Amino acid sequence: MEDLPARRSLRRWGRVEKLKRPTPSRQFSHLFNAYAKWFNIRYNRTGSLFEKPFKRKLVESEDYLKRLVYYIHHNPVHHGFSDTIIEYPWSSYLSIVKPHKTKLKQEEVIDWFDDLENFEFYHYRPLEKQ
Repeated sequence: MEDLPARRSLRRWGRVEKLKRPTPSRQFSHLFNAYAKWFNIRYNRTGSLFEKPFKRKLVESEDYLKRLVYYIHHNPVHHGFSDTIIEYPWSSYLSIVKPHKTKLKQEEVIDWFDDLENFEFYHYRPLEKQ
């Protein structure tokens, strides 16, 4: 009999089933479903916890990537969690502009905006609507 990892299948109840390869999307789905079940039981409620399911969107241009970084950094301000992007403690913005060691690829992000000055300028201007 061949060994299991080479065959990528599992014998169960007399039949062979292919193993599903884990994907980030599927793993996040399991995480959100488990959390929603726990939350609903804990607080005696039913239904979805999130307004709508998240969607993946292909980033096809550098301009769109910059807009996403801007959007992520300004989201706490937009939703009233803080008055400025610097005040929100869980933002990656400060990790990018402050010269301290972090797992974030600071130089790579700054290079998307050419330099640190342009990165800061981009973040302190209103973003045009499309």
